Amino acid sequence: MEEQIKKAKSTISWTGLGCKIFSVIGIIGTLIYMTALSSKEFKKNIFFWSTLGTAIGSSISIGALGSIAESSKKNQALTALLVESTNSASQLPFAKEIEYSDLNEDN
Repeated sequence: MEEQIKKAKSTISWTGLGCKIFSVIGIIGTLIYMTALSSKEFKKNIFFWSTLGTAIGSSISIGALGSIAESSKKNQALTALLVESTNSASQLPFAKEIEYSDLNEDN
């Protein structure tokens, strides 16, 4: 049972991993873009800052989506394991033995 829990905790969401990789590439690309434009004699107007803010914000939100997907995949595996263990525990045979009690003899 313990190794099943470890296996459920170590599940990988390929979609989440792809989102995280795409996010890192987006952030690095934005930083490269920012340094390339800021090294030139370039007027940093509102368009420059809005483009950078949008690119970084989009990359961060895609990375957050990847984290949510990964967390959801692990939660799904652990919930399935919980349901399986609960169902197997409810199917155990129940012995209906009546215990003898001395409490009724005192009356």
